[in-house]
Amino acid sequence: MIRLRVWISGALLLLAVVIIFSYELLLKPRAEERREKSAIVFPNFVPEKVAKIEISRGEKKDVLVKKDDKWLVESEDNYPADPDAVDKIIKQTKELTCSQVVSTSKKQFDRFDLTKEKALEVKFLDKDSKLLAHFFIGKRGPTYSSSYFRKADEAKTCLAYKNLVSSFDKTNDTWKDKAIFRFNADECKKLVLQDGNTVITLEKDFKEKKWFLVKGEEKKLAKEWVVDGICQTLSRLRTQDFPKINARRAGLNKPQKKITAFLPGEKEYTLFVGKKVKDKDQYYVQRKDWEQIFVIEDWQLNSLFKKEKDLVEEKKEKEESSQQTHSESEESSQ
Repeated sequence: MIRLRVWISGALLLLAVVIIFSYELLLKPRAEERREKSAIVFPNFVPEKVAKIEISRGEKKDVLVKKDDKWLVESEDNYPADPDAVDKIIKQTKELTCSQVVSTSKKQFDRFDLTKEKALEVKFLDKDSKLLAHFFIGKRGPTYSSSYFRKADEAKTCLAYKNLVSSFDKTNDTWKDKAIFRFNADECKKLVLQDGNTVITLEKDFKEKKWFLVKGEEKKLAKEWVVDGICQTLSRLRTQDFPKINARRAGLNKPQKKITAFLPGEKEYTLFVGKKVKDKDQYYVQRKDWEQIFVIEDWQLNSLFKKEKDLVEEKKEKEESSQQTHSESEESSQ
């Protein structure tokens, strides 16, 4: 009888464990998934259909348009838009959920900065100007990475645990692409640094995975991490501003300083350096193939231009010098 009770208790315990595990591993995730799907604000939103984005607050209105698979800032003379920033807001809109409703009254809009006068209005449209998504973003939520928002024409105020404010609000910034160059730094095979009459040429031996400073027939082993750092900096160089200044005033009509990166396929990326910006630790720069003038910080410039002594591998040079001295000593003793 006791054995039977023990067996029944064990069986019931095992059954309970099976039920708990089944709930945690199967039923609960499915229920949460259903809740998430039902909370999605724009279930029919298809990112591939987005052809135009309008973001406005007050009198400021940013308009982004897609042409030939590239995003342009129509409101700023069709300048290329930051592709990463645009992709981010499209993705956030696709994933936007209203799992936490904080109010269902329009009277509460002002409390969350969601009135039409205070909120950031966002519209996604297709190629036929049909609305794909339309919503308003208010102030930040209780945490920096949360935001209040509402779907257009609805009284419901939602709290999203996404930093919608930082992603969408460029009121004091720009949607223009701040990248001066975009290329794969790992493919960099040659660098030419020119400062006045001083020209430094660096070439990479991909088989040995080493950089060399080249002077005619002479080759000196270069510091790999320093040269790779120059390629990395140039490949993702970003401007601090888009100054309205001509090339002559910026000192770019006859630049005395430039750097060129060479990549396979005869690809070249050349940056000209002009004058220093007045009262700032910044410099005017320009791409060889583009009229747009940019501004970079002094530290960015210093990361690109190095002196020969900072590029050559000192240890190797010392070893070679020591070996040469030792060899000469042996010859003289003989």
